[in-house]
Amino acid sequence: MTQAMRCMKCGGPMEEGFVRDLTHGGTAQAAWVGGKPQRSFWVGIVTRGRDQFPVVSYRCEGCGYLESYARVEGDE
Repeated sequence: MTQAMRCMKCGGPMEEGFVRDLTHGGTAQAAWVGGKPQRSFWVGIVTRGRDQFPVVSYRCEGCGYLESYARVEGDE
């Protein structure tokens, strides 16, 4: 996404960022995981072997609207 993004709600400029995910050891970037959640007693939710993409969010500087994308690393 090399061109400047505009807000779908108010037309204001969008700023790139990410959604913070709190973990036991600190902070990580949220990720989209394919499929329905499968609970596990030991790890919470099973994610091994599933498609996973980092979530990149854009925030409107005018109205605060968020727009998020789960894209492959390096796609811009």
